[in-house]
Amino acid sequence: MEEISIRELIEILIRRKGIIIGSTVVCVLVSFIMSFFILEPVYETKMVLMASNFSDRLQANSVDNSNINKILDSLSQYPSMTLETYRQQIKAPRVLRETIQLLGLEDEYDIESLSRNITLETIKDTNLISIKMKHNDPEKAAQIVNKVGENFINFVSSKAQEHASKSSLFIENQMEVEKEKLEAALEELKEFLSEPKGVSELGLELDARLLQITDYKQRLTDLVIRKEALISGINVVVSESNKGGNQIIIMESSVDGDTSFGSTGKIHLERTETLLKIELAEVESNITQLDKHIGLLQNQIEELQVELQDKKYHERLINQKVDFAQNTYDAFIKKYEELRVTESSQVGEATITVISKAFPTTTPVGPNKALNLAVAGILGLMMGVFIAFFLEYWKTSSPVKINI
Repeated sequence: MEEISIRELIEILIRRKGIIIGSTVVCVLVSFIMSFFILEPVYETKMVLMASNFSDRLQANSVDNSNINKILDSLSQYPSMTLETYRQQIKAPRVLRETIQLLGLEDEYDIESLSRNITLETIKDTNLISIKMKHNDPEKAAQIVNKVGENFINFVSSKAQEHASKSSLFIENQMEVEKEKLEAALEELKEFLSEPKGVSELGLELDARLLQITDYKQRLTDLVIRKEALISGINVVVSESNKGGNQIIIMESSVDGDTSFGSTGKIHLERTETLLKIELAEVESNITQLDKHIGLLQNQIEELQVELQDKKYHERLINQKVDFAQNTYDAFIKKYEELRVTESSQVGEATITVISKAFPTTTPVGPNKALNLAVAGILGLMMGVFIAFFLEYWKTSSPVKINI
């Protein structure tokens, strides 16, 4: 095995230094000519935008926490727009296509090539997005970047309006359904109120029956007291008769039903007893009739109470149905008006703020002449070393003989 020392390698490089230097000079010279005379200067321009979340603003307007409003908010809620979502939308085909058409760039760019030439950056810990582009013409670069930013803002507004239009169309159709439900509930309430013996009428009738039965019970109480007084009087008459008397002072009744003896005259005991028994029979008859009336009134009152509670229950159900239908319809109207405002507003301008527009720069960012010369020098040096070693190998190697 042959061994090659470092000394031999250095000697080879020294012997072939002309080739190494020549190769390096040629590469540097070619790079110099390309960088300074052939390659056109490249300019970079950028536009800075500040994005905010439009969906958060929409939700801030919702102050009613009822279930129907939550449902409507979920139906009409604009999708959450993050910074990354905005960044991805800048290069949307629709945005780039409109830019190419408006600036007449069909001969120079298509959607894919324009997308490759545009660079997007998000600044850390901020909601800023920069749109960058490199071009040989700084005026055109600034024009393209500004138009992309403008079309992007219009695109955001257009998408928000399309979403609001679809939601408002759905809510408008559903609003007609809720309106029909409200009208049906109101018609049901109207028919219920037009029925005979409504809640108010039944309440008045029940009050009248309660007053009547109270009066009957008071009269019954008075008659019972009168009955007890008459029985007491009869007992007195019978007692006097048993004692052998034939006359008694006539009895008088006070206002409160108590019986006492006055001094208005004397009558026979038999006649007195007869009169008292007649009156007692009349009182007992009145008591029996009042009992029947009270019983009938009690049954009527119970029926009225049942009917009144049933009417109140149905009225409460119908009123609840009307209130629910009214609240639902009002919620749909409110949400519909909110969506109509969103549909007619420029959402993009409200959520995307232009911090700085792109402007033509005078300092090119490419080609990097110093870097190109340095790279060319290194490549030339490596190429020269390779050629030097190859030539030395070719010279010292033995030719291979081939026997034919």
